[in-house]
Amino acid sequence: MFTSISNVSTSTAATELLSTTSTTTTTTVTTNTTTTITSGSNLSLRPLTSTGISNTAIPLTSTVNSLVTPVMTYSFLDGLKNKWNLEVEVQEKFFPYQATQVSAWDHTLIENGEKFTALHGEVEKVKLDQRSLEQELNFILSQKKVLEDLLTPAEESVDDKSE
Repeated sequence: MFTSISNVSTSTAATELLSTTSTTTTTTVTTNTTTTITSGSNLSLRPLTSTGISNTAIPLTSTVNSLVTPVMTYSFLDGLKNKWNLEVEVQEKFFPYQATQVSAWDHTLIENGEKFTALHGEVEKVKLDQRSLEQELNFILSQKKVLEDLLTPAEESVDDKSE
């Protein structure tokens, strides 16, 4: 933008800018803030002939959008670390108890699974036996029907002779 700065070294210009700059810092929960920094230092710029800029003081204004985060101190971080360490210690003490419970439940589930499989096998065997018995009963009923059909005429003939 500017091609040169006359009669002022870069470090001097930076020092003047830094010495007249003020900033405000606030600590809040994360929010968007706008900070405006205005500097009224005279940089003694050499006039540009093509644009006709005169040797005047140019205020420097910049707008910065930033997120303000809470300040974390050593004691705050140390407190968090201690809190988390206590939580880990409690969980470490409780973990063996939970692992023992889970192991016992796992053992019980495996035993019950084996019992269930054995019971299922027995039920299937009983179903086969029941089908076999039903077939035998159907055979006996059919034999009974055949005998009744054979005995009915014989009984009628005996009854007729006895009268």
